[in-house]
Amino acid sequence: MSQGKTNKRMGSNAERLYAKLFRELGYTFCRTARQSSRIHDDAGIDLVNLPWNVQIKAGKQRGMNPSDVLRSIDERVKELFPPGSVESCLSNILIHRKFVGRGKNRDKYDDLVIMSFEDFKDMIDGTDNNTKE
Repeated sequence: MSQGKTNKRMGSNAERLYAKLFRELGYTFCRTARQSSRIHDDAGIDLVNLPWNVQIKAGKQRGMNPSDVLRSIDERVKELFPPGSVESCLSNILIHRKFVGRGKNRDKYDDLVIMSFEDFKDMIDGTDNNTKE
């Protein structure tokens, strides 16, 4: 199998895994964007029906810049959704399911959640992101 197909499979598997985990956490209607919304997928949002815009990355992700990934979601949401839409008011979250080599045990540091400090503050304050520009 080519590296591109392997990466696509790994990414799709991670999206399905996290959708399942969010459903288990009580977000009953969480689905992958591939399953439910092409426009969300085009905006870089991999999971829908959550109170955040979530992008999933899986594997080694050489050269990935989390700031660029989060910024890209912002830009694509502005291009693809009308002002004031739910998506334009949500915090952006990147979940990276890191590659763990064979024979190694996965631990809690192999699945990371990355977001801006501003979005993190909003989440801690319990403020509604509808006031976000």
